[in-house]
Amino acid sequence: MVRTLVCVVVLSSFLGQQSPSPDARVASVQVKGLKRYTAEEVTRLSGVEIGQAATAADLTAAAHRLAATGLFDTVRFSYTTNRAMAVTFEVTEAPWSVPVIVDNFVWLSDEQLTAALRVEVPSYDGTAPLNQGAADFIAHAIEKVMKARGIPGRIEFSPQAVLGAREVKYLFTVKDPSPKLCALHFAGATAIGEGDLKEPLKGAVGGDYSRFFISTAAEGTLTDMYRHKGFWRARFGTPTASLDACQGVAVTVPVTEGAAYAWDRAEWSGTQALTADALNKALGMKAGDVADGAKIDAGMRAVRQAYGTQGHIAEQARVEPRLDDSTRRAVFAVSVEEGPQFHMGTLTFVGIRDSDAATLAKKWKLKPGDVYDESYESKYLREEIFPLQTSAGGRGYFEPQIDAERHIVNARIVFK
Repeated sequence: MVRTLVCVVVLSSFLGQQSPSPDARVASVQVKGLKRYTAEEVTRLSGVEIGQAATAADLTAAAHRLAATGLFDTVRFSYTTNRAMAVTFEVTEAPWSVPVIVDNFVWLSDEQLTAALRVEVPSYDGTAPLNQGAADFIAHAIEKVMKARGIPGRIEFSPQAVLGAREVKYLFTVKDPSPKLCALHFAGATAIGEGDLKEPLKGAVGGDYSRFFISTAAEGTLTDMYRHKGFWRARFGTPTASLDACQGVAVTVPVTEGAAYAWDRAEWSGTQALTADALNKALGMKAGDVADGAKIDAGMRAVRQAYGTQGHIAEQARVEPRLDDSTRRAVFAVSVEEGPQFHMGTLTFVGIRDSDAATLAKKWKLKPGDVYDESYESKYLREEIFPLQTSAGGRGYFEPQIDAERHIVNARIVFK
């Protein structure tokens, strides 16, 4: 009678083990639950070979190898105990959701590297499952590609989280040695000189090359430079690297500048505490002005301050440009969340004598229940607190305590 035994791997834990016949050899391998991978790929990763002898310990080790890749959420296996052993793996594939960045691999194009990694990592497409096992598995695969081509170095892995979002990226970097950046060019730049674009990145030349760093700078600092001149459609492409052009890596970043736009008007929504006229005055932009991103940012800070004088200290705004290519003008839609109006609560002083605290308290003009005015807070600190120093050299600092439920600001000034 043929008996079938089942072992389960869930988060690297194994349940139930029994040895097959001593002379049992693997006659067949089946894989169930596949959607993304092929049975041949999973069998190769397991290390189980047709015609080879296998014990329960061998199959347990094979399941461990599959689990360690990070490509599976669960791994189950079963086998028959007669001499012609039939092995069945039942798997749940892990979802592929994390973008992979191979930061400074300059010896192959992205397409060539993806194809080379797909030999080692089944169905690799530039993304990965979200787990440490998958990250390690891909790192080892990149090192195999390097070794096969005689490329020295090792791979270092680090996850990259996007500030204010839940997005995660995997960053793989070649180290020991890292390719050095020896030249940087911007193809297509005319509205801003190449020298001006290179200036914020001059510290990177001569150091370790990082496509991720250059791309991040292009999306941030360099894009802001274009928006300062009204080029709201300016985009930077993927940097390309050339070896042996200098003593290291020469990198070219393509630029598509688009047209420059003039300010047309702001369209406000969500506003009640302040009128559109008051908001436009605070913003300070005039029709026909260059749609200067830096000036618009400064204007939005002034809008934030205007709300702060009305007790709306939690105000937030989202600005979206609407670009008219026929007129080269831009309307900016500003969606405002004013938040609740806050009022003055208590005023306390810490780190000074009671008599000095009483003197300073008399100079504070906001009374409990008054609409809280952030501009007054700044004025009071500048005129009354910052010039003071305790006998021990302590200075005063403002540490507001925000009561979000009661919409109260308790002002606390600490000398330390």
